[in-house]
Amino acid sequence: MKKIRMICYTVFLAVLVAYVSLTAIKQNNLANSIDINSMASSLVIQKEDKGIQAEDMVPTTLNIAPATIQKTFQEMYDDMTIAQREEALYAGTLHMEYSALYTYSWDRLSVAKGALYFNGHKETYYSEKVLPGNSLNIPGRHVADDGTIRDGDGYICVAADGAYMPKGSILITSLGPAKVYDSGCAYGIIDIYVSW
Repeated sequence: MKKIRMICYTVFLAVLVAYVSLTAIKQNNLANSIDINSMASSLVIQKEDKGIQAEDMVPTTLNIAPATIQKTFQEMYDDMTIAQREEALYAGTLHMEYSALYTYSWDRLSVAKGALYFNGHKETYYSEKVLPGNSLNIPGRHVADDGTIRDGDGYICVAADGAYMPKGSILITSLGPAKVYDSGCAYGIIDIYVSW
């Protein structure tokens, strides 16, 4: 009876340790994906009791199915360098968000900043409230949560000099992935279309 209680106690402790560890990992977002099975399957807990000899000790192994902790788009995007974002954008592995904010970074264009140097270009903005841009061919045009004008694929709509970036070019701006839909800017300037 004492051995059965010890085994139950050991199993309970093993499950508790595994649960606390998983909870801590999820809360701290320690990894993009973690193979919990490789960690937990080797977890062996032994309890010594004064009345039990060493040869009577029963090791208990805890088996937990593998689990994957996935990052949100925002976490994935923020963890990437600009070069990695561009590479993923061209490879088609960086999936667009229809309306969600792409970055919470303080280093982003805003009404207060007015202009910003980012990724080798100067960014400015123009508002649809001033320049409606009704003649622009923007399929799925809408105002995203951050006030940017986006197309149906989630690209922020921008303007650029045709010699600098022709229409249809895609790039990373301080506000997120963008596509050139208009021209009329000076060379090296990206004008971001917003509803501010």
